[in-house]
Amino acid sequence: MRFIKAFVLVFALISGGYLIFQQNLEVNSSLGMEQHSCQHDHFYGNEFQTRDQLLEIIEEDQANGDIIIFAKNIGYCPLTVDIQFPDLTNMDTDVSLPLTAVVPTRSEKYKLLTISPSKTLKSGSMSYRYSFNYNVGDVLNAKHDDSYEYLLPFASNEAYVVGQGYGGRFSHQNMNCLDFNMEVGSKVCAAREGTVIRVKEDSNTGCVSAQCQGKANYIVIYHDDGTSARYIHLKHNGSKVKIGDKVKAGDVIGYSGNTGWSSGPHLHFEVNQPGKNIVYTVPTKFKTKKGIERQLKEGTSYTAK
Repeated sequence: MRFIKAFVLVFALISGGYLIFQQNLEVNSSLGMEQHSCQHDHFYGNEFQTRDQLLEIIEEDQANGDIIIFAKNIGYCPLTVDIQFPDLTNMDTDVSLPLTAVVPTRSEKYKLLTISPSKTLKSGSMSYRYSFNYNVGDVLNAKHDDSYEYLLPFASNEAYVVGQGYGGRFSHQNMNCLDFNMEVGSKVCAAREGTVIRVKEDSNTGCVSAQCQGKANYIVIYHDDGTSARYIHLKHNGSKVKIGDKVKAGDVIGYSGNTGWSSGPHLHFEVNQPGKNIVYTVPTKFKTKKGIERQLKEGTSYTAK
């Protein structure tokens, strides 16, 4: 059998990776991806979905002519991959297509599928071309634990005003996000235990215009129900954690700032549930000094328990 690898095209999508691989093969007959008035943020969910490539696709040619497709997950949470075959000429796969699979955390070599020459082919050409994209998290099984009681994302006995709440008219329309008015350098604490899967702290830029979009520093923490919390607009070099760290609720993870597209110093907090090529923000309830709050109100100050 003679294999001719024709070309490889690689594209990147904000939601993950989208790649197309194509191989053409020839065969002979022997073939057997704030204060409410001034302290707001401009946040768009997909911006933080993935900025780096967490999923690698590996092909291994077998002696019998098969090709096994594996996935490598270098991240600290599961990844959901969707794979399609626009072209599969005189070849078969051992799974139904298109395929959706969850690649476990830190998997070195997770088998996705096997491509085999058609058993009925006696002569002629074979070719295959596939594309994939991936989403951060387990899209198939993630479900927010609505009974969980979050800590406020700042130090115990500290009090901050909610500058913008769920569905806020300034920049939270149709989103369950919260902005807390916090001076630069205020302690930011984990609202829930989990694993750090994203850290950005290299930005020293913030402004009120769109030119600062994408320049916010942030920390993302993955939870055991498949959701994740995002702590955004942190100060330059303002993270106390690194990717892969385990944190407990209440741990100091960083310091607030005013980086990115922002009209004043504040902390943006939200909890996300992953979907296919989309991130959903989910409402959460919080423990406060006065008891459990099911929905924090704009303009109201809350004290951390």
